[in-house]
Amino acid sequence: MRLTLRPQTLPSIGGGADEGRWAYRPDVDGLRAVAILLVVTYHVWFGRVSGGVDVFLMLSAFFLTRGFVRRMAGPDPVRPLPHLLGIFRRLLPAAAVILAGVLALVWFTYPPTAWRAVWDQTWASLAYVQNWVLAADAVDYYARTEIPSPLQHFWSMSVQGQAFVLWVVLLGLCQLVVRRRGLSPDRVVGAVFGAVFALSFVYSVVRTATAQEMAYFDTGARLWEFAAGSLLVVALPHVRVGAVARAILGWVGLAGLLVLGAVLDVRGGFPGFLALWPVLCAAAIVVSGSGDDRGRGPARLLSSRPLQAVGRDAYALYLVHWPILVTFLVVNERVEVGLVGGAAIIALSLLLARALTWAVDRPVRAWRRSDSSPWVPVAVVAVAASVVALPLGAWQVSTWAQERAIEAQAVRDNPGAAVLRDPSLAEIPTDAELLPLPTLLDDEWVQLENPCAGRWSVDTDILLGTCFETARTARAGFTIAVIGDSHAQQITGALLPLADENGWGVVSLIKGGCSMGLAEPGMDERCDAWREEAIDLVERVAPDAVMTVVTRSDAGEDDEVVRPGIELFLDRMGDAGIPVLAVRDNPRFAFDMYGCVIDAEDPLDCAAPRAASLADENPARVLDRPGVDLLDLTPWICPDDLCVGVIGNVSVYRDDNHLTRLYARTLGPSLAEQLPSSLG
Repeated sequence: MRLTLRPQTLPSIGGGADEGRWAYRPDVDGLRAVAILLVVTYHVWFGRVSGGVDVFLMLSAFFLTRGFVRRMAGPDPVRPLPHLLGIFRRLLPAAAVILAGVLALVWFTYPPTAWRAVWDQTWASLAYVQNWVLAADAVDYYARTEIPSPLQHFWSMSVQGQAFVLWVVLLGLCQLVVRRRGLSPDRVVGAVFGAVFALSFVYSVVRTATAQEMAYFDTGARLWEFAAGSLLVVALPHVRVGAVARAILGWVGLAGLLVLGAVLDVRGGFPGFLALWPVLCAAAIVVSGSGDDRGRGPARLLSSRPLQAVGRDAYALYLVHWPILVTFLVVNERVEVGLVGGAAIIALSLLLARALTWAVDRPVRAWRRSDSSPWVPVAVVAVAASVVALPLGAWQVSTWAQERAIEAQAVRDNPGAAVLRDPSLAEIPTDAELLPLPTLLDDEWVQLENPCAGRWSVDTDILLGTCFETARTARAGFTIAVIGDSHAQQITGALLPLADENGWGVVSLIKGGCSMGLAEPGMDERCDAWREEAIDLVERVAPDAVMTVVTRSDAGEDDEVVRPGIELFLDRMGDAGIPVLAVRDNPRFAFDMYGCVIDAEDPLDCAAPRAASLADENPARVLDRPGVDLLDLTPWICPDDLCVGVIGNVSVYRDDNHLTRLYARTLGPSLAEQLPSSLG
């Protein structure tokens, strides 16, 4: 989130009602202070969001629009491109310092498993597209992580950066119309941003109702909040409210803003119509302080020295508080900070925010006043971007080189399950690195090369992005389809070496959290519809065999069971004459097995007995019938009834329940022994 720029004192060019638009408003600086204190407090102690961000979105457009409208019809109109460069010249240096600082923090204090995500989010934050990265992660089954991102708060600054570009374009067009047609700036700006408000608000309400997690980060669903700030600029001269009414309006607005986070689940219901609450509260406060007599309303309180001091550092405070909070939680392995820890985080954030404003923001503004060259903004933006891009790029390149060198020795140093078949392979060099490397953990999802095509082409939206095939599938004489959830996806890794050896085609129909237990609740509300479409496709194409996971293990007190409704799936495959390879589930744990083994001095410290997750006997035995072959890889996942995290210097798990791609591939020979002779 970019907090609003501190406005410079502007001489009034009008009089009366117009003075409230152009004069410096210390009470608005105080409103920014209240908003940032709400944001920080709710983040630190309550793990919620307060609505303060919505206030900043509105105020940022308020100040941007005010500057344009004031000069739109005058002798010195705004030059859009230099103005836009000036905005990012002011914003980017402080943001770049924080991004570089977060990179240093992550290098020294975060587990390597977090590095890759932070790299991606740093580039996204630098380019002001972080909100879209988080929007994709919010609905991505595979993006789950126990480590919060120290850069998550950059989503709102990305939204603002995108909105600023759009606003400067629209305001530039408004200015062109005003100067060529001689129309009133207020009317032109009001008409344009009234339309933006209406379109964005309707979109926001619909989007929030249908896909709230994505809508929260969606720029289009937030534009109406910016438009509200622009409309407030043109509305102020026309607001006629008495002194007492203004005072009441201001206090009600301030009270509403203070209680918002406690009354509403802001993250769960925003930014639909509920976001009108903070926007209207902020507007009421601005209107309240726009009259001549501000003594009765909250303007005097908001103009007080303590709030002015916080408002001065509001942008910096937002930048620094979240990385400090997340780093505290990561380093101390906690999910809450407590009263004392939270107070310390806020105090440190205030100190660092003051230092950031003094050391970065103030010199940048001073340079602006002392040098009006058009190249100054370009130079500032370029230097600020380089402060982040150069060390980040160097870190990524050096890590990539190390990864390639280690992977080149994998055949010798990382045999995986092969050591259970040939003990002589257990002599692994003491300096050999465990694979997969933490920075490559995201690559451990099994993903086939090509989207489904030809006979397997999908013709329904719900299957798009869930059907993939190997490159040889179209010309293969024998094809196996793997269908189900992410556990079926990972066991595909064991099938691929056999497919390569025998020239088989492999198709995957996979949706995270949606198994073929047709009576099992899915993790996605569209699971039932997806299952039906996926099964219809398999029945229509009729591959030579289908593979799926037919049991479900448990890391808690429940026993491993046959997936509810799996018999219905087997019946449908039997009716279609399609053989089924019925795989037993792998163990699940109550902790991140990968994280445990990379932190432990001895990986055996992370081992768990097989009985803690799996039944004594394979529950799938009740499914034995013609056309169904039961496959159980448990002896090569939990040798000697002990589920270990590392076998043959390969991590067995990528998290608390999914096999790594690398280890699954080493299970290929064990899987081949159990396949029926009729295959291939």
